[in-house]
Amino acid sequence: MKRKFKWIDLALLPFGLCVLFLLLLGKLFGLTYKQISVVFNLWVQGAILALLGLAPFGIAVYKMMESFSMWWLLLSAVLLVYGIAYVYAFIKMLQHYHLPFNAAFDLCVVDLQRLARKWHTTYQMVNLLIFILFYLVLLGLNILIGYYLISL
Repeated sequence: MKRKFKWIDLALLPFGLCVLFLLLLGKLFGLTYKQISVVFNLWVQGAILALLGLAPFGIAVYKMMESFSMWWLLLSAVLLVYGIAYVYAFIKMLQHYHLPFNAAFDLCVVDLQRLARKWHTTYQMVNLLIFILFYLVLLGLNILIGYYLISL
């Protein structure tokens, strides 16, 4: 009996490409798949988001130093809270997915599977939504905020 096509199956191709990328990256650095998954998906991506979350604050402070105004001071305070939220989320994520690597990876898989059941989709789709789409949306948001602040 032929299996009916489901649109969710399209997630398997990009997921497979991501797995291949991580396997090659792991080979390059001498890490297992679980180790490189934790390092890249959690540590590297999380650190980039935490730093870029603070970038708008840094730009606002720089602009305030160029020409002080209460508006820049208030905006700097708001953007500091915004940046601290990113750093706080990164720290909480690091605490939740603490070493050893196998435990961190396995816990992440369990959490993604739990979300997949809750969202009525697959583990692969949730993985792509969080580690690709959500990551790129947050990355793009911070870049747009930074670009807008620079243009003021």
